[in-house]
Amino acid sequence: MQPEFSRLHPTLKSNCSDSDSVIPSNARNLLFEDRTKADSSAFGLRMTTLGASLRWIIFCAALFACGSLQAQQAWPNRPIRIVVPYPPGGSTDILTRLVGQKLSESLGQPVLIENRGGASGGVGAAYFVKSAPDNHFFLVASLPMLAINQYLYRELGYDPDADLKPVGLMGVTPNVIVSSPALPVQSLKELAEYGKANPGKLSYSSSSVGSAGHLLNELFKSNVGIDLLHVPYRGNAPAMLALIAGEVQFTTDNLPQLLPQIRAGKLRPLAVTSPKRWFQLPDVPTVTEAGFPNMTTAAWFGLVAQSKTQPEVIARMNRELVAILEKPDFVARLREYSFDALPGTPEDMTAAARKERESWKKVVETSGAKAE
Repeated sequence: MQPEFSRLHPTLKSNCSDSDSVIPSNARNLLFEDRTKADSSAFGLRMTTLGASLRWIIFCAALFACGSLQAQQAWPNRPIRIVVPYPPGGSTDILTRLVGQKLSESLGQPVLIENRGGASGGVGAAYFVKSAPDNHFFLVASLPMLAINQYLYRELGYDPDADLKPVGLMGVTPNVIVSSPALPVQSLKELAEYGKANPGKLSYSSSSVGSAGHLLNELFKSNVGIDLLHVPYRGNAPAMLALIAGEVQFTTDNLPQLLPQIRAGKLRPLAVTSPKRWFQLPDVPTVTEAGFPNMTTAAWFGLVAQSKTQPEVIARMNRELVAILEKPDFVARLREYSFDALPGTPEDMTAAARKERESWKKVVETSGAKAE
């Protein structure tokens, strides 16, 4: 039988029996006792080490949680970036800069505006969703971007539901149909009659293919059965300047950039698309009053975040946005620029987009408009 110590020390071998062992029995007992104590000590050490490791893991987890909470509470800790998916000078740009100034004051960080126009907001939206996730990055979304573009473009470049998380609506303004003062018409009805009497001679501008103005004019064309030439531009301002310069005879666009030219007598308002007459143009009839109720709509704008933006950040931004839009002095400021404030929840914005989709889908189908 092999002595026990040979198992403790494999390099030592013995052919002796227990009785012939060179190690006395009392020494062997002491050896076994020492080994038992060593095993117990090792087990205790392992348990102590395991306990210490668990305590360290718990400590690190708590520290990480505290750090994450502090990071959320500290938001924003650098400038906020907002993409305006239209050129400078248009309604979206005007509203965003008004709201952005107030957000900068309330959040204590600069708000940087990036204009990336094209494809009725699609270029800016695609850039936004393809950018690296960033809790300090937002996009201003218009009605066409959330409720119209998916019916016009074969390849949209973004998913309005999956890629964009609503933060909240900001403001609303009507569209207004305006003509050149040189055109001998005073109303929408007279515009229709002129188009019938002069086939192929009426042209209109729009801010882009697929814009609300483009589709409303195509709907007008379908309503009255006349031939119209569509001349798209890259943005509201170029479309308006084309009308003033006499390149086209009329246009339909958001009121804010058109109002100064209306007041200056350079553009003649024929009708507003709002359900009721607009407070800044009380003498201008609605499209319903003019006999075209299916052209009733409004241009609204809201703020959206990337799909991976933290819910806490969205909730905080919404609170700041609502607080700004509910201040009487800021409401009055917006009205100077032809906007009405639209404070609300992210859910309100989602509901608004879904409500608009069915009606605009029918408009697109009726007009036959398509965009590449």
